[in-house]
Amino acid sequence: MVFFQDYKSVIFKRKFVFFFMLWLFVQIMLIWENGVMIGLEATKYINEANCFLKFHRFSSNNHYLYSTQIFLIALVIKFHLGYFVIVIFQILLNFISTVMFYKLSRSFLKIPPLVSLATFFFIVNIPYQQYNTFLFTESVFYSLTIIYSSYLLMLEKLTLPKLGLIILLGAILCITRPTGILFLVAAFIYIFFRFLKGISFFSKSLIVLSFLIVSTLTLNAMLNTGGSLDFMLPFKKENIICGVNNIGDARIQTAEKGNSLQGIAYYIVNNKEQFLKLSLLKTIAFFGMLRDYYSFYHNVFLVCFFYPFYICFFVGIRKIFKQKDTRIIYIFSIIILYWITTLLTCDDWHNRFVLTVSPFFFLIGLQIFAQYSIHDEG
Repeated sequence: MVFFQDYKSVIFKRKFVFFFMLWLFVQIMLIWENGVMIGLEATKYINEANCFLKFHRFSSNNHYLYSTQIFLIALVIKFHLGYFVIVIFQILLNFISTVMFYKLSRSFLKIPPLVSLATFFFIVNIPYQQYNTFLFTESVFYSLTIIYSSYLLMLEKLTLPKLGLIILLGAILCITRPTGILFLVAAFIYIFFRFLKGISFFSKSLIVLSFLIVSTLTLNAMLNTGGSLDFMLPFKKENIICGVNNIGDARIQTAEKGNSLQGIAYYIVNNKEQFLKLSLLKTIAFFGMLRDYYSFYHNVFLVCFFYPFYICFFVGIRKIFKQKDTRIIYIFSIIILYWITTLLTCDDWHNRFVLTVSPFFFLIGLQIFAQYSIHDEG
């Protein structure tokens, strides 16, 4: 028995060294290739950081929904630390998320080779990892979503302090990127089915009603933060990809206040044909990930890297649900919520929306092979 435990310890150490060296190699190569990306979207956050330092406020309220990254930039500007400090912070945060993803994979997939495969694909997911060197909101957001999800999905018992931590981390996600609220919604759905089985129907109904009221009010407030956010613009311009107009100005019926849940509902009810057409095209763009402005080899890479996980899922969908692991509820919820959000807005130029949930594709794709329960969790 002692020999077996020592053997397991040696195997684990070798795995750790291998994955750490692979992770380090990927990060060094990305820094070598990209340096510190302060152009493109990063310019907006740098400008807002300077605005906050000068006027103690943002130029518009919608930037509070991206304030984590803006405050990080403001901090290094104020103390003259240099933007590379942020990159180091983002890389360290990514390392923590990598460790958490490995632990989640070990808990979820159980079979050591599958755990290793999931971790390997997570580390070499270059389109996802490259944001560690960018001063974009995704740079912190991606890592926080994995840390948050892993912590939640590995909980065996929900206590009040743990629930408080889940809410706190969820709130931080919401001010890192506005889509952080989707992780809060998915967390509530998961907690409801996973931990609230023993409470009365009345209590469950009260909890659901309270959550729906709070989340609706919060979402409406986020939609009305102003600035450059215009949720009707993608439908007026028939944007499949955000910022790429396919029409001058579509003749559609919109409510007076389009930036609200009521405004979105009004548009869908009164413009069903256009909404369904755009929804199909956005679905293809979201899950397909291919772009005509990508190189041929880039598109080939996306197909070879991501599509096998789609195929595995569709082939084994019945097997996945038969395993009755409630964590599947959370994983599916967040993927579906991101997909629906894309239908109601537009897809990102560089697939950043689907990349957010791409680590979960690895888990559900490999889950069909995790049909034998073993005690050695790798």
